Amino acid sequence: MQIHYKLFTLAALLMTVFVLTACENYAERTHKSWVPPPSAPVYDDSTIYARITSAVQSDPFLQGTQIDIKVNDGNVVLSGTVNNEDQLTRVNMHTWTVDGVKKVDNQIVKK
Repeated sequence: MQIHYKLFTLAALLMTVFVLTACENYAERTHKSWVPPPSAPVYDDSTIYARITSAVQSDPFLQGTQIDIKVNDGNVVLSGTVNNEDQLTRVNMHTWTVDGVKKVDNQIVKK
């Protein structure tokens, strides 16, 4: 009986050591998908406005357009006039490629 008790105690001790050793590096063994992703950079409205304005003004195909840009919390409202559908598409494209834009309300009309 004494031998069974010692074997049981030894097995329990070895099992405890094994479990504690396995848990020691738990953080290193965590799968990447279980770790929350880093927070995304935050862009302020003035930066978004400046980048959209710069992109629109530097595009030679948009010369002669009158576009008004308003940004509020990453939501962009475009208004004004363009000459054709291609210009309308280009303004929309330039707006969506700027980091921090969440939504675009394109109210631009063709002449």
